[in-house]
Amino acid sequence: MGDRAYVEIVCREEDEPLFEALGFMQEFRHALPANVVTMVDAEASEGATTELKALAEKGIVFRGWHDAGGGYDGACFASAGGKYHEVPRLNHSDLPCIEVHVDGTVDADQLLAASEYLKASDRAGETLGFPSGIEQEDEAP
Repeated sequence: MGDRAYVEIVCREEDEPLFEALGFMQEFRHALPANVVTMVDAEASEGATTELKALAEKGIVFRGWHDAGGGYDGACFASAGGKYHEVPRLNHSDLPCIEVHVDGTVDADQLLAASEYLKASDRAGETLGFPSGIEQEDEAP
């Protein structure tokens, strides 16, 4: 087992056995849409990143976060459309964290990755029954 970290995900109840097979346990259901569960693994090897990527590639929809380990930062992640999106996160938040360089610029690749993650997280959330967090533009009549 490699470096271990706490991981929390939200997924469909029907997919719960897939996550249990990886070592996750159901944590709670408070304020969740019907048929959605929160799963945790308090000691996931390497944040279970490899395993979660494999589930994403199979089309399993979920979103969540993991704490920092000894050799990696904490991250938030989402699986939507058969793709896995992961970006560094702020502690105690599911918002992406983007480095600001000494000259005040940000890394364009990190900004793009954060944007793609936010869109994927919103799609995953809508699939799971959460309301969209992205403002929709009004359509012209």
